[in-house]
Amino acid sequence: MTGSDSGPEAGAKGAVEGAKGKLKEAAGALTGDDAMKAEGGAQQDKADAQRDVAEKEAQADAARAEADAHEAEQRGHQ
Repeated sequence: MTGSDSGPEAGAKGAVEGAKGKLKEAAGALTGDDAMKAEGGAQQDKADAQRDVAEKEAQADAARAEADAHEAEQRGHQ
């Protein structure tokens, strides 16, 4: 993930990474490949982080919109 991912992009990437991680983890468990199982777990951790980015971006966007609305209201009272 790069620093330029937007909230929705990070969320989508998180969903894809999570699915890939679950598949790898399951395949590793079925085949007895501990390295693949661990890699799948790591991908799921990455997916969690990407979903967190998406959530924080959405919260930041909402806070910015609220601040803009308050600022516009204040300008209207001047």
